Amino acid sequence: MQINNNSINLETFKKVTSGMIKTNSDLISRWGNVERTLFKDYSLEDVQRIIVEGSTEEQQVLSRVFFYKDGFYSRILLHYATLLKYIGILIPKMGYNSKIKNKANNKKYYLASRFCDENNFSSLFINCSLKVLIDGRYYGFITLDKNTFHLVDLPYRYCRTRYTDLEGNDLIEFNLNYFNSITDQNDRDAALSFYPKEIRNAYNRLVKGKSSDTWVIIPQEIAITFAFPENARPALLNMIPASLQYDDAVDTERERDKEEIKKIIVQQIPHNNQNEFLLEPQEVEELHRGAVGMLQGEKNMRVLTSYANVDAITSKTSNDAATSTLQRMLQNIYAKAGVSGQLFASDSNLAIEISLENDTAFMMILANQYSTFITKILNKLYGNNNISFKYQFLPITYHNDDKYLETALKLGNSGYSFILPALAMGLSQGDLVNIKDLENDLLELHNKLIPLATSYTQSNSDKKSGAPELDPKDKSDKTIKNEASEAKE
Repeated sequence: MQINNNSINLETFKKVTSGMIKTNSDLISRWGNVERTLFKDYSLEDVQRIIVEGSTEEQQVLSRVFFYKDGFYSRILLHYATLLKYIGILIPKMGYNSKIKNKANNKKYYLASRFCDENNFSSLFINCSLKVLIDGRYYGFITLDKNTFHLVDLPYRYCRTRYTDLEGNDLIEFNLNYFNSITDQNDRDAALSFYPKEIRNAYNRLVKGKSSDTWVIIPQEIAITFAFPENARPALLNMIPASLQYDDAVDTERERDKEEIKKIIVQQIPHNNQNEFLLEPQEVEELHRGAVGMLQGEKNMRVLTSYANVDAITSKTSNDAATSTLQRMLQNIYAKAGVSGQLFASDSNLAIEISLENDTAFMMILANQYSTFITKILNKLYGNNNISFKYQFLPITYHNDDKYLETALKLGNSGYSFILPALAMGLSQGDLVNIKDLENDLLELHNKLIPLATSYTQSNSDKKSGAPELDPKDKSDKTIKNEASEAKE
């Protein structure tokens, strides 16, 4: 049917064409205003403000929120916390004119060694390291007996360190309002029972109105705190803004990718040479509705009924620049954390070894504090004027244990410690002795598994007696004379 352009009423045209434009709420939410909900609690401006001028409590809360929400932040913190194996060596230090073979000293060493073997230092100090990395500082106190000790975590929000004792040790102040935050009376009583009597007595005085001070110092002999030097805040906070910016860039790139796969089907409304429509608006509407129905379910396809030729329109963008930007921003996250991104998605081994050495040196700062802590406990339990102890964690990680073992074996061949190779293999000092007793005394493997003769396994007499004899006719005159002179002697 042909109709004249002049016969088309504008209002009729608007009414008909308005029915061709489908407003889809799903379309708006899917392709339009996409909200990022992962970090809705903090904007980039909020994060930057807290890092620069926020209180210690704000920084701790920020770090904890992002540890549980942000994959980059949590992964890097876990990398540092679990890097070391926390393998240590127990070294006895003898007093003046005192010998390790003395029966009393021997017993002291045995008890100290068993104490180290029976306590899971690795699990304990991984937990402490993670707390330091998340909160900036670890707070706790110990309960101690002759066989074992327990390290009780203190809630970081209710602790602070403002003073030191005469030896330079940080004093922990604990806020008694922590117990008021426990609403159930039974739970509160149970929590109080874990704390030392000084804390319980201070809280009872506060409840009875005999004291108004809510902060109390935990006795120094049981108080434990670990932190990086001069750093009471989370050490890796600076990487959070870089992670947020990277997430924003990923969202932008995702939207760009979606735009590239979206297509619009354009339908031509036919007309004759006199620019007269060949279809009435009502017929065009039916044509449009049929095309929409045909593409129903195709979420990336849209229909536009217009005067253009039928075609598929695809948005065009360049991926090279976007990919380069994302790579730079991703590398910036690891740079802020001081760690190599190759550790988590390696495509080359260049510089990884140096990066791991730097990471190990970083975590050995805490490991040396743990060594001092264990040394104090051992000397308190087993030390005296005749014997004392030093416990030292070694820089053995899950990445360098093979190299450390190789180096320790080379040193052992030159007469240095036989214990270090065993420690690098994951054996404790007690395990090493027990295994050798098993092999030599019970199984007698030294008589059944005889190693090949080497310069290390032979003495000088063995070498001389075990040397091959020359046939007399192969001996030189000089050799015969030397043998004759040795026989006379």
